Amino acid sequence: MTERFGIDADWLKAELAKPGRSQSALARFMKLTTPAIVNRMVQGTRDISAREADQIRAYLAATGGASPAHIGNTPDLPDPPAQIAYVEVEVLPTHAGMGGGGTGDGDQKTALMPRSLVEAELHARAADLLLINVRGDSMEPRFENGDQLLIDRRDVNPRQPGPFALWYDDGYVVKNVEIIRATGKLRVFSSNPAYSDDLCDPDEVRIMGRPVWLGRRI
Repeated sequence: MTERFGIDADWLKAELAKPGRSQSALARFMKLTTPAIVNRMVQGTRDISAREADQIRAYLAATGGASPAHIGNTPDLPDPPAQIAYVEVEVLPTHAGMGGGGTGDGDQKTALMPRSLVEAELHARAADLLLINVRGDSMEPRFENGDQLLIDRRDVNPRQPGPFALWYDDGYVVKNVEIIRATGKLRVFSSNPAYSDDLCDPDEVRIMGRPVWLGRRI
């Protein structure tokens, strides 16, 4: 991979090897669905977008700065014209199961979502959101097989019970979650009564966000 927006693979690898930094920490900072995406950046097998370059610079600045001889700057670009009606939102590179979970394998993709939905209705930035495709019937009738869900990654607190996208039991799933206050455990359960509930410790579940928009084929 050639240098993109002032960042090349060898330089990024060296910066992430410094104390207090790691590929997994950078992935969390960038709100990526899997650390493997950062690994591909470091190995030079995946290009870095302008937005990702800005996120990498912000992470390095927050963890002690970076070598200025290599970091470069994102080229100055004009503000997008007001008539651009869409923004790019990251897509989970696999399905999220409503039954069995997806593994997260696949290349990173983006989808165009209406700017009015993202900014005016959801009061969000594109980086706050994740679009996922769901499979299975465990969340029927709330969600159906083949639905697309837009997840707000800022909302990860199940004190208000409801549906969430989760990394759970070695897969991506969509399930209802509530806190059992007497024990502190999480109840992970389906909307379809044919499926049984699970009780688990909070550290066994990674809550990715709450669904805020639904797309469905008629």
